[in-house]
Amino acid sequence: MMGFWFTQGLSFLPIGLGVWTTATMVISYVMAVCRGDVVPDFPYISDTGDKIPESCVFGQMLNISAFLSLGTMYVRYKQIEAMNQADARGLRILNKASLWVGLLTSVGITLVANFQETNVRAVHFIGAGMVFGLGVVYSFLHTVISYKLCPTFVTLRKCRARAFITAVGGTAMIIAFGTAMVANYQWATHEHEHDRLHWRPEDPGFAPHVASTISEWIMALAFLFYFFTFITDFQLMEMDAVIRLKWEELQERAPLITA
Repeated sequence: MMGFWFTQGLSFLPIGLGVWTTATMVISYVMAVCRGDVVPDFPYISDTGDKIPESCVFGQMLNISAFLSLGTMYVRYKQIEAMNQADARGLRILNKASLWVGLLTSVGITLVANFQETNVRAVHFIGAGMVFGLGVVYSFLHTVISYKLCPTFVTLRKCRARAFITAVGGTAMIIAFGTAMVANYQWATHEHEHDRLHWRPEDPGFAPHVASTISEWIMALAFLFYFFTFITDFQLMEMDAVIRLKWEELQERAPLITA
């Protein structure tokens, strides 16, 4: 029996990552807007998880996203390792580099989840830089890997799709970070009766701020769509855990139980 498409192979990993992370962003956004903790017009994603109680929900759900992303990236690493039948040195290096980049990206997700912007600003920004900056690097590395595996394991259409998504994510990141610096500089030139979670159209730097927040949402969605391109690849693989007992050491520590 084939079963449902989302249960085939290990496809549940990229599907779960994309669906769960999207749900995280939507739930925290709805909670923050309903409570009046942020403005409804394109707040930063992390701003929606800055205040209690949405920060608790945002943090817990994003920690699970970090676990799912690490699992997805590790399985992808093992998949590429299996596909590298000729043991090509360049492909092996790219694959290992992407694994380490993916690990750091997942660590960045936990920093964003557990260190709110208004509480520990520096750590939060480091985490955000790791997520988005290294996320672009990870996408780029696996796009290069995809082209190296084309057409044996990856279709040209999928390679181009991954290249396009990587370009969108990278462009959005540059715009998001650049306009954020402009917006924060212009904001700092005036005094305000409200905080940065409640930007108003009349505030200096409002236009670049909105450009930055929209770019951040586009960047986040681009990364999730990138993982969705792994679904069909993961449907065609299985992974087993092999447990090997060290019998010699076991015998030294305790006698074997015999019937």
